[in-house]
Amino acid sequence: MSGKDVPISSENKIIAKYVASAFGGTPWVDEYVDRSDQLAIGILYCRDRPRQGVTSYSTIKLSDHVMKWGTGEFSTRLELAGVCASNAEFFPNILASAAFCIMRSDAVYHPGTVMPNYVGQSYHFSKLPHLYLTSPFLWENELKMLDCGTKKVSWLLAMPISESEWSYLKEHGDQALEQLLEEQHIDISDPARPSVL
Repeated sequence: MSGKDVPISSENKIIAKYVASAFGGTPWVDEYVDRSDQLAIGILYCRDRPRQGVTSYSTIKLSDHVMKWGTGEFSTRLELAGVCASNAEFFPNILASAAFCIMRSDAVYHPGTVMPNYVGQSYHFSKLPHLYLTSPFLWENELKMLDCGTKKVSWLLAMPISESEWSYLKEHGDQALEQLLEEQHIDISDPARPSVL
């Protein structure tokens, strides 16, 4: 799904520099295209951030697409961020697939949203098949809303969750799920972590 070079706008260069500064380390960007070859997304990544053996990722160019809000558009544009063990090569595909879904969708994505089976599509044996979107707490002081001039951009952290964790969210809400995950001290960068439920 990767490998197509797509021109990058001056605003997306601002976004890339902002993300790279938030992550730290040396940034790299790969281009991904969807199966129809109609949509393209950049994935910026910094290895060994926030710690050794873990890579931080962010989409670039997702914010070129509006999120519809009534008859207009939502006040901010969106990019996705995530972290995963560096040897889990499928993770950028998960972010790219989620970004393509958002581009095609008329929905507004916000903290607490679940994208069903977006991990399972790229990592078929995952016990954490769903992608949960939340505030980017790993970089809460560095990855805030960015005003690029013609658009404002905010980030959501994308993290895999299990079927039972999703069921818990539906019953108790996203804040209760996040409290449970925090109490269990889960490693969100571990794609093979055990479910807390």
